[in-house]
Amino acid sequence: MQRSILFLAPLLLFLCLPATKPQGANGMTAPQGKVYGEWRIRVRPDKGAQYDELIRSQGLPLFKAAGGRMVGWWKTQIGDLYEQLTIWEYDNMAAFQRAVEQLGSDQKFAEFAAQRDPLLSGEESRFLRLGPQAIAPKLHEPAPFVIHEIHRVRLADLSSYLEYMQTKGLPMLHQHGFSPVGPLVVDVGDSSEVTYLFRFESLAERERLIAEFSQKRAYQDYSRELAARCQQVVTRLLVPAAAMRE
Repeated sequence: MQRSILFLAPLLLFLCLPATKPQGANGMTAPQGKVYGEWRIRVRPDKGAQYDELIRSQGLPLFKAAGGRMVGWWKTQIGDLYEQLTIWEYDNMAAFQRAVEQLGSDQKFAEFAAQRDPLLSGEESRFLRLGPQAIAPKLHEPAPFVIHEIHRVRLADLSSYLEYMQTKGLPMLHQHGFSPVGPLVVDVGDSSEVTYLFRFESLAERERLIAEFSQKRAYQDYSRELAARCQQVVTRLLVPAAAMRE
């Protein structure tokens, strides 16, 4: 029974999305557009420099040759300090499948993986799509500081949550100086998670914007709407990894 529930989760997610995309005869919103693969990589504490150089010299050329477009590669400054996070853009899941097949048959990738795997203590991935009226990420996101923010939304509230963010939440954030990417909803992974990337030029800028926003009535409205729909909000602070300098 548990396996069946997990298998149905992506279907339930698309059934709950607002009907902003073409629908089939069964009423299910058809997945369209680009997908974003996100990998959270836990590097062994004493292997950081070696891992960075391996990615720079061997990993990036292989990933790009297979058709991936890098949105960003970051190190965690607040959160799991040994975790790196990278996001790659693909035209669709079929394009990702072609990339996997190409890398799987590439001897250079096999040699790269044999060197990489001993440097890691774990790796986790998921795939995301842009939600309704979402702001798409830039390739090679330039911001020196990024807040990676996940809203864990009850499935029954997902449709109203996305509608609120589309019509009020995101315009409110932009009005008060924030520059979020998203919302990015899960295509494969934990269907309760909605993800944003908040760009900042400095941590001082982030503090100033939050301080100013918190004094406004709009902040109270935004906080109340999120509290009514979100079970949890999780954030981490990211800074560009060595791969972003390539």
